[in-house]
Amino acid sequence: MNLQIGFLAFFSFLGLIVSLVCGIMVGNYFGHIIFITFLSTVGMAVFGFGVYSVLASKVPEFLELLGNFTGAHSSGDEDGLDGGGRHSYSEHADTDTSTPHFDSPGSADEMRAAASGIPRKKADKFGDHIIVENIAIKNEPKLMAEAIRTMLAKDDGSQEK
Repeated sequence: MNLQIGFLAFFSFLGLIVSLVCGIMVGNYFGHIIFITFLSTVGMAVFGFGVYSVLASKVPEFLELLGNFTGAHSSGDEDGLDGGGRHSYSEHADTDTSTPHFDSPGSADEMRAAASGIPRKKADKFGDHIIVENIAIKNEPKLMAEAIRTMLAKDDGSQEK
C-alpha cells in the first residue's frame, strides 16, 4: 500500500511542478495558475493510480522490484511467504533452505482459490519457479525429471494390464 501512495505522491508532485512552472513561464494570471495547477495535480494523481493499477495487474514483479529498491516491500509475514508451516522437498535437491518454497498453497483458502482458478490477491515472489494452475513450483530439474519418470512408469504399468 505504501508503494501505491508513493505512486500517487510522485505523479501529483510531477503534475504540480510542471503545471506551476509552465504557468509562470507563459505569464498567466495568478488565479489561473493556481486553478490549473490544482487540476493538474489531481489529474496526475488519478493517472498515477491508473499506472499503479495497470502495473499491479500486468507486471507485479516490477512493483516487487521497485518495492525492494525503495524499502516499501512488505515483510514475508504479511504476504504469506514466510515459509512456516509448509512442507518442502528440499531434502531431494541441493538448494538453499533459507528461501521460501512454493510447492503448494499453505492454507485451505489458498487451495480453494487455486483450485477454482481465482487469482490470489497476495503478491507472490517469482524467481526460478514454474507456474502450474496458479501454484508456483520451485524449478528443480532433477526432482521434476524423477517425477516424470515415475508418472511414465505408472502409465506404462497401467497400459500393460
